Amino acid sequence: MPRLRYSAESKEDLKQIARYIARDKPVAARQWVQKLREKCRLVAKHPDVGDTRPEFGDGIRSTYIGSYVIFFRQVEGFLEIVRVIRGEVDAPQI
Repeated sequence: MPRLRYSAESKEDLKQIARYIARDKPVAARQWVQKLREKCRLVAKHPDVGDTRPEFGDGIRSTYIGSYVIFFRQVEGFLEIVRVIRGEVDAPQI
């Protein structure tokens, strides 16, 4: 199983998600970020899950949880979480 690594952008994405949800529901914000991180750990165990996304770069794949999309790739023995965004965001603009 590849080790899990988060890009700087994905770490910032998770912080922004938590801040956005916490404006109305602080407890739910922590729970959602925990669910997102659990999904990332699951992806590290099964890196061939999800959809291939060549339009975003070599080796990029994505998977979903709720309304969020997790973009990831395998790099040098790591599974890197590249971005975590809401599904309705225009991903090519990111």
